[in-house]
Amino acid sequence: AAAAMLRPLLLLCACASAKIGTTSRAAPVRPLTSDEPKQSWRQQLNDALPHVQVRIAPLTHLKVRKNIEWLRTRLSIGADYSTQRGLWKLQYAWEDTFIGGRMVLKGTELQLHKAWVLTLGTAANLAATLRLRAALDLRNMRTSCRFGFRTESQGAINIVDGVDLVKRLPLDGQDGHAKLEVKLRVAFPQPDLNVENFGDEGNVYVGMGELEIDVDEMNLCLDW
Repeated sequence: AAAAMLRPLLLLCACASAKIGTTSRAAPVRPLTSDEPKQSWRQQLNDALPHVQVRIAPLTHLKVRKNIEWLRTRLSIGADYSTQRGLWKLQYAWEDTFIGGRMVLKGTELQLHKAWVLTLGTAANLAATLRLRAALDLRNMRTSCRFGFRTESQGAINIVDGVDLVKRLPLDGQDGHAKLEVKLRVAFPQPDLNVENFGDEGNVYVGMGELEIDVDEMNLCLDW
C-alpha cells in the first residue's frame, strides 16, 4: 500500500522539469486580397481564438499530516518534504471549529485569531476587516481580548496578470487519505480589436494572445 501511494510522487519528480506549450502567437484575422483564396469560417475562428500555452516546471513536495479532534478544536501536525532540496520542514495548524479561528501557542500564551470581512453599504469595492485576538496565559490563567477594525478597498481581479488556483484531486477515493494537490496560475489573453476604414470599405482585425497556464506546484498529500 505504501508503494502505491508513493508512485504518484515519483511521477511528480519525473515531470518536475518538463515544459509543455506552444511558442507561436495567435495571428489576427486580416482582410483577404483579390488573389488569395477565401478562408473557411473554421479557419477564421481558429485564428481568432486564443492559443493555449502550458508550462509545467513545478515544485514537488510530500505532505504528511495527522489530524486530531479535541475539545471542539482541530490540531493538524506533520511535515513537508521537498524533493528538489531534499529537506523536511515541520508544519502544524490549530483551528477552532466553533468560529473557525486559528490558534497559536506563543511561549506560555495560547492565542486565538479570527478575521471577518464585511461589505460597507452599497459600495462594491469598499470593505471592512474586523480582527479578533483572544489570549490565555497558561502560567497564571489570565485572559485578554482585543478587537481591531480597518477599512480597505477591494480591487477587481486582474485576469490578464493571472489568477492563482489550488485543486486537490483524490487518488484513493473521495474519503481516502492520498490526494494530489495542484497549484497553478492562469493568465487570460487580452483581445485586440482594430477597425480600419478605407473610403467606403471597412476592415476589422481581430487578434488574441495566448491563454497561459503555469503549473507552480504538484504535491502528494497524505492525511490521517
